[in-house]
Amino acid sequence: MAFLDHIRFCNAHDLADFVPFRVGQDRVGLMRRGFSLELRRFGSLFHVFEDLVHLDPRLTTPEARSEAVAEALSALAEDGLLPALRGEMYPVMTRLSDPPVMRIDRAAATAFGAINRGFHLNGVVGSGDDARMWVARRAWDKTTYPGCLDNIVAGGHPVGFSAEENLIKECAEEAGIDAPLARRAVATGMVSYVMEVASDLPGNVGGGLRRHAFWAYDLALPETFGPRAVDGEVAEFMLMPWREVADIVERGVVEGPEGFKYNCNLVVIDWLIRTGRIDPDHPDYLELCTGLHAQFP
Repeated sequence: MAFLDHIRFCNAHDLADFVPFRVGQDRVGLMRRGFSLELRRFGSLFHVFEDLVHLDPRLTTPEARSEAVAEALSALAEDGLLPALRGEMYPVMTRLSDPPVMRIDRAAATAFGAINRGFHLNGVVGSGDDARMWVARRAWDKTTYPGCLDNIVAGGHPVGFSAEENLIKECAEEAGIDAPLARRAVATGMVSYVMEVASDLPGNVGGGLRRHAFWAYDLALPETFGPRAVDGEVAEFMLMPWREVADIVERGVVEGPEGFKYNCNLVVIDWLIRTGRIDPDHPDYLELCTGLHAQFP
């Protein structure tokens, strides 16, 4: 598998069967038409049309919208039309820079096509050709992508945290990186993708669209540091030569114990480009550079 295949995998989508989700004048999501029809059961909460879903305009504040929609999400999850709710609230907005119009449980973000924010951290030891990267293996009992390889730390961006606060929190929880060390991480930019997600449910109800953007951070770690699996989400940490990491991505499967979780591949590719390890002589250089920054439909 070439590097470019991972970018194409993460950006595969067909919007022909998706309809916009609007809150007031803002289009804040895209959802499958089949899923939108399920929302009719909630009466006037959602105004469901053939080509549009509109939240009840009488809900005029983020708090009122969030509370009303939360009840609907609980019912959908109980009926198996959404994954089990996680109790972690994501902001719903038109653009990343906009104030949120409401909050939604993380488990429903894909079904509603809401923009997801998050971050991924590259933990690197040494420099040049001797550089090594800390790689995590996701716990085998995780509900999503168990046993896959992952960046040393990564996480979604819930409501109520700044980017730095979230970074520090997740570093401590996932890898035992204390706050003074975590603050040394350098934000290097953002990676984004738009990915259609299938569902195992009849009629593909409950699938959706991942519109995901995340900050990429680099953290130079000392030789003496060793990450610790604090919260049980990581089975093990491995310190790998950078060439081995690059080789896993270039030839690896998209998922499974021999490969990285799908979007982690993009983080590694971004790091390889930024550090000159994938250079302009690579035949896919332009497509790789541009493909890491998808525009949200």
